[in-house]
Amino acid sequence: MNVLCHIVLMLSLTLLGACSVPTVEKPHLPSPEICPFVYVAAPGNFIVDIASGSEVILDPAYQDFELFCDAKEARESVQRRVESGDLPQGDWRIYRLEGQMEDLAEIDGGRLVLARMGEIVDWVTDQPSMP
Repeated sequence: MNVLCHIVLMLSLTLLGACSVPTVEKPHLPSPEICPFVYVAAPGNFIVDIASGSEVILDPAYQDFELFCDAKEARESVQRRVESGDLPQGDWRIYRLEGQMEDLAEIDGGRLVLARMGEIVDWVTDQPSMP
């Protein structure tokens, strides 16, 4: 009887080990030292609202907003996405959001995306018009 209990115990421990979920290290969001500003591409008509002093809030429930640490990188991403058909052609502009990547972003499919509502505080002026 003692041997049977030992066998059952060993099988149980083996099955428990097989069912355990491997730990996957979660990628870290860029720190404020690495990413002092957060940029996003959004429709160009928001410039009018920002210039008039209105509060402009982006809502990730409405649209998927990819975030960037660099305005140039954001601009290049928009161009690639428009060319590939992932974004419709239009007046896309690059804006700066209030807050840090740690507060605003989550990682989704290897991309940094807006995880909660974020306020646009400024637009990037040194950009060519986009397709």
